[in-house]
Amino acid sequence: MTPMTDSSTSLWATRLRQNQGIRSLMEDLGQVTGHPDEILLGGGNPAHIPEVEEIFAECFRILGEDPSLRSLLGDYQAPIGNDRFRSLAAEYLSPHFGSNLTKDQIAFFNGSQNAYSYLLNIHSGYMKDGSFKKILLPIVPEYIGYADQSIEENAFLAKNPEVIKTGNHRFRYALNKTDFDLSEVGSVALSRPTNPTGNVLSNADIDWMEERTKKKSIPLLIDLAYGNPFPNLIGSEDPINYNEGRTLSLSFSKIGLPGVRLGIIISNPETIEILSSYAAVGNLAVGNLGVYMMEILFQKNILPHLSKNILRPFYDKKRELAISIFESEFQKHGIDYEIHDPMGGFFLWIRFPSLSVSNHKLYHLCKDKRLFIVSGHYFFPGLNSDFSHTKDCIRLTYCRKEEELARGAHILAEIVASHQAKSQ
Repeated sequence: MTPMTDSSTSLWATRLRQNQGIRSLMEDLGQVTGHPDEILLGGGNPAHIPEVEEIFAECFRILGEDPSLRSLLGDYQAPIGNDRFRSLAAEYLSPHFGSNLTKDQIAFFNGSQNAYSYLLNIHSGYMKDGSFKKILLPIVPEYIGYADQSIEENAFLAKNPEVIKTGNHRFRYALNKTDFDLSEVGSVALSRPTNPTGNVLSNADIDWMEERTKKKSIPLLIDLAYGNPFPNLIGSEDPINYNEGRTLSLSFSKIGLPGVRLGIIISNPETIEILSSYAAVGNLAVGNLGVYMMEILFQKNILPHLSKNILRPFYDKKRELAISIFESEFQKHGIDYEIHDPMGGFFLWIRFPSLSVSNHKLYHLCKDKRLFIVSGHYFFPGLNSDFSHTKDCIRLTYCRKEEELARGAHILAEIVASHQAKSQ
C-alpha cells in the first residue's frame, strides 16, 4: 500500500488521525479482552438491567412474528426515516415537549453522535458571507464526542465555568454569564445532563442564554441523550420543552440500546431538510431496527414507566453506592479529592487537586493495572485559558457491578496516593 503523504491527505484527515478522546474511549470499549482483572470504568455503556432487557427481548419477539419483518431486513428507509415513523414520533413526542410537532420537524439518525456530526458543521465554519462562525460551548467540561466533529479547525469556543463549592469534597460548575459574547458564534451547543459531570443546567439558565441567541438568530442545540423524556436522568430539575430556535436530540443508547444506534432530532423544517441532504450523502439511509423498535415502544407507551420506575431508581442507587465506595477508599489512602455533584446521567467527575502527574498520565498508569478510566483533559474543546481542572479531573462510570467498582476504587486510590504532591 502506498503511504499517505502531506500532499495526499487533507488537513481534516490529518487532524482526525491525531489523538482523539472519543476514539480512545471507544477503542478501550471495543478492545477489552475479557480478562477477569479488567475493570471497565471508562466507557459510556449503560448498565445491563434484566427487567429492561426483558422488555427489549419482547420487542424482538413481536418483530420476529410481524409480517413487516421482510421490510425491516430487506428495504431501505428514507435518509432520515420514512414518513410513517416520523409522523408517529411527532405525535408521540409532542406532549412530552409541550409542542405540536409535525413529521417535518423529525429526523432519525444512526445515533445522536451521527446527527451532531452534521448539525455542528451546518452552523459552524465559513459562511456564505465569508465570515467564520464558531460553536459556543456555554459550560465546560462538555461531551468528549463533540471535540473532533467540526470539519474546520478551531471551530469551538469556550471559557472557564464558575466553580462553586457545595460541601465537603463537593463542587459543581455553573454557567459563566460574564462577557457572553456571541459575535463569532454560529450555534450554541450543550448536553443536559452534561456529559461528563452530570450537571443539569436549569431552565432559567437556558432561558437566559436563549434570550441572547434569539436576538441574533443563533440556534441552540440541546443534547438530551441522558435527559427527558427518556431515560430522564435529570435529578430534580424540570424537563426541557421544544421551542422555535431549539434543536433537540434524543437517543435510545442510554435506555439500554446503544447497539441499535437510533438518534432522534427535533428541529425546524429547514434544518431537518438540510439534515436529510447530509444523511443521504453521508449515510444513505437510517437503519431500520431502531425505528421499528421505536414504533413498538411508543405505541405501547413503555418508556415513561421504564424511565421512572426502573432506570432512575437503578441509577440513583448505583450512584450512591459508587460514591460511598470511592470516598471510603480515597479517605483511607489520604487522597485530596473533590466530586462534582452528580445531578443526572451516570458518571462521576472527580478532581484530584494535588495530583503530581497529568490526568492523561494517570489514565495510562491505571490502564497498566487493567483499570480503564477517561482522562478529563479531552472535555474542554475551545477553552484556551489556563484552568487547573483540565489537568486534574477524570470521568468514571458507575454502571458496573459493585465488586468491579470496589476493585477500581482501590487501584485508583493507590495510584493517586503515590502521585500526590508531597505536602499532602
